[in-house]
Amino acid sequence: MAKKKVLLTGASGSMGGECFKELLRRRDHFDTVLLLRPSKKNRKAFAKYEGQEGIKIVWGDLSNPDDVLRAVNGVDHVLHPAAFISPAADHNPQLTKKTNYEGTKNIVEAIKRQPDNGDNVRLVMIASLAMYGDRLPPVQWIKVGDPLKPSVGDYYSVTKIAAERTVIESGLKYWAIMRQTFIAVPDLIGLMDPIMFHQPPNTHIEIITGEDAGYGLAQTLECPDDFYGRVYNMGGGPSCRIIYSDYLERFFKLFGMGGHRKVLPRNWFGIRNFHCGWFEDSWILNEYLGHWRQSYDDQVKQVEDTIPSFLRKAAKLAPGFIANPVAKVIMKTMAEPLKWLKNNDEEKIKAFFGSRQAWESIPGWDEYVVEEEENDRRTGKDPLTREYTLKDMKKLAESRGGECLSTEYVDIKSKLKWKCGFGHEFEATPRLILAGHFCDECMPPPWDWAAIARVDPAVAAFYYFNHDKNESQRVDYLYAPNERITL
Repeated sequence: MAKKKVLLTGASGSMGGECFKELLRRRDHFDTVLLLRPSKKNRKAFAKYEGQEGIKIVWGDLSNPDDVLRAVNGVDHVLHPAAFISPAADHNPQLTKKTNYEGTKNIVEAIKRQPDNGDNVRLVMIASLAMYGDRLPPVQWIKVGDPLKPSVGDYYSVTKIAAERTVIESGLKYWAIMRQTFIAVPDLIGLMDPIMFHQPPNTHIEIITGEDAGYGLAQTLECPDDFYGRVYNMGGGPSCRIIYSDYLERFFKLFGMGGHRKVLPRNWFGIRNFHCGWFEDSWILNEYLGHWRQSYDDQVKQVEDTIPSFLRKAAKLAPGFIANPVAKVIMKTMAEPLKWLKNNDEEKIKAFFGSRQAWESIPGWDEYVVEEEENDRRTGKDPLTREYTLKDMKKLAESRGGECLSTEYVDIKSKLKWKCGFGHEFEATPRLILAGHFCDECMPPPWDWAAIARVDPAVAAFYYFNHDKNESQRVDYLYAPNERITL
């Protein structure tokens, strides 16, 4: 039996790198094509694979259609985890657009240029949990079909939403999308970045280890046809569900600092406008892939194993009254919210706190309590697998504050005419709307969720839980004033 040929993008990243390891383990069944940027780092890291039997490296760029076509030609599967992610993405919207949106668009077009319009090529695209936006308690549970509402300033999410829309509406016969959660890598020190202070302490996170994420992506190669034409949430399951403050506490102690509350004041963190949550439907994907292998405890052990010996010794030797003040000084330089307040950066203050007064009223850790709660909620069937009628589509549009203007319904793959609450008319397949998308013209930039929430009940349900109905904020950017993009 002839081996299948697999194109993998993003093999230099965390998920793509682990998937490449899995493909190497399966090289008796699959030949692998890698599309990699010809950076000095990549050239060095992948030099040993050049010329190996069953491995082909295409040095190129996702934003170049010719490079993408060279990589796609002749493959049976395309696994597409490559992305330009936050926090770097927030500061370079143009590169974010080129990589995440235009790169995906080029892959779709290259598949269509294959024999039979690409009907024999199977595409799996990795999207992002971040597309759901701010989902703090009491709305921390997330499922496919919830409205996509990227946080203010999050260009990464915006470009991922546009890329996902491109795939769903592509007309390709075989595609699947996995909305990936936070991949917890062993190199915790490498994750130390100001973005850690954007997250509210009560953020609920369903992590996944890099190994499980890569394994899951490789497992899609074994999936039956009914896996395709659907959108999934990809997390690590109940054993990987944590709260951010507990995450900080555990790792601060691991590094010998006694606990984050002794180092980081509560008001150094934002209180909204981030993302993450717990998936109530990630079990659906696990039934196909069997990727729930590792837990949060396993990830902690992975981090512990990577701590350099000199840090281990320092953690044991330095008492808390020495280590904590030093750590606090270092961390304070990364606490961006303090800089926003000092510089009176009104847009960021409003996005992450609501107002300066709201920041001033943040209580200390003594008043911070997170109650025990269930962490294994599971919903029923995937919304993209049900049978629908025109009446259902009318109700769906009404739930988004709009209308379904069509008079006939064929199936979820055939486009209908819609109108949003602002009167914008557009065409889209029912499965796009069922997956949480709606009016493309209303999607950021600019970000204007206050106005949209007034006409879209689905958005309102996930907006007013931590926004006042009288407040408003319309912004084109938060981080890159000279880098506006359109999608």
